Amino acid sequence: MTAARLKKGAIGPIGLAALAIGILSPALGLYALWPPIQAQTGPIAPLVYLCAMLVALPTAISYAVLNAEAPSAGAGSTWLWRALSPSAGYLLGLTMTTYLVMGAIAQPLLFGLFAQDLMTFVGWPVGGRTVMIASIIVATAPVVLITRRGADTSVRTAVVLMLIESAIVVALSITILYVKGSQPGGVQFEPFNPMQATGGAVGFWGALVIGVLGFAGFDVVSTAAEEADAPRRQIPVATLLTVLGVGVFWILNSWVYTLAVSPAVVQEYTTQGMTAVTPMARLYWGPGNLLIILTAFTGVTAIYISSVIAASRLIFALARHGLLPPPLATLHPVHRVPSRAMRWVFGIVVAASAVTVGVLGNGVAGFLWWSNAMVFFLTLTFAGVNLANILYFARVARRRFRWSVNFVLPVVGLLVNAGLLYEAFFKTLWVADLSSGRSVIIFCVALLGFWVLCVAAVGRLLPQRLAGEPPMEAEDTTI
Repeated sequence: MTAARLKKGAIGPIGLAALAIGILSPALGLYALWPPIQAQTGPIAPLVYLCAMLVALPTAISYAVLNAEAPSAGAGSTWLWRALSPSAGYLLGLTMTTYLVMGAIAQPLLFGLFAQDLMTFVGWPVGGRTVMIASIIVATAPVVLITRRGADTSVRTAVVLMLIESAIVVALSITILYVKGSQPGGVQFEPFNPMQATGGAVGFWGALVIGVLGFAGFDVVSTAAEEADAPRRQIPVATLLTVLGVGVFWILNSWVYTLAVSPAVVQEYTTQGMTAVTPMARLYWGPGNLLIILTAFTGVTAIYISSVIAASRLIFALARHGLLPPPLATLHPVHRVPSRAMRWVFGIVVAASAVTVGVLGNGVAGFLWWSNAMVFFLTLTFAGVNLANILYFARVARRRFRWSVNFVLPVVGLLVNAGLLYEAFFKTLWVADLSSGRSVIIFCVALLGFWVLCVAAVGRLLPQRLAGEPPMEAEDTTI
């Protein structure tokens, strides 16, 4: 029997770029990250974004060279399966799926936070928990309708949302430059001067961790390999252009935002647990700052769409190979999308979001809890891909091994991800309280342990499932 396959050619080069850019979200990468970056290290946010982009590049290059050699919807799972062992590849597939599902869980919670801002804007006082619960449904419903109609519809929507949010960000920057340009010394390049840092080395490294995490998710473009026109050529280009393009976008706009308000103002809002972007926009646009809130909604939706697309494709591919329950490999008869896998993802997202709000009591705590959990599985996934780069070209594609991109850069990527795992996860969270810190570590380590047991059980009880070629490949003969 022929294995069920996704719709070939459903995603072109623009769609691939939109899928990757959508999950990074040019707007939310500024709204959510610029204030804490500046609060930690002072008015050098664009310099931090620049360093974060340079830190993310080694892993992005590992993805690019491996996709050029062997494009696969399973990405690191497939490459590690062939280069190290099927068990290692299977475990990395579960790890990657986990971080993408966690990324999806965080989106309704983030949607709820901006919904609360909207309620405040219109003067309609509603209980925070009520807004959060309602937002879970409001944020999820349109994503369900969009993603079930196929990858082509999903990426078209992501393109539109990306253009809207990017246009608003740029419009605000142009307004700020126009106003500051009429003031003596209003436009200057001190934010790129490391001597302007006020947080010292500790503040800089803490801000850099935040900046690097902003690039989390660029790898989702790899999961579209089976639906891409020419994945061997298009996915590497989309991967590198996403990291470089979004990085430059953040560098330039964070420079303007840093000119707009004093570091003390940003610090004050950040300390209060509020974003400094909305009040900053009010200074320059007045009531037009409503556009910032609305843009945040489009950014959340784009990330939600990209996360569901990526997670469901991985679940589908693993199930198709018998490594997850076989019913999850069911495709929609018309749109050729993994409909049952998507329903499971949405079910997990809604349930986890609702439980989080009920247990932790507010959206901020819930969003941070799942974001921190995602850090653990994200860094493990990226470390696995860098390891796969080294082993794949050393053992499978020896003739094309190059020391620079198949050893030096992935080693740098491994070291960077190990540092992030230690600094941003274990070191930071273990000293926090149980509900927001140590509980995340305990949950993530326990879940990883469960996945290890699952892999071991399959290897012992169903060894044939770990035999042969990996479950996630892309048919592409394009050179």
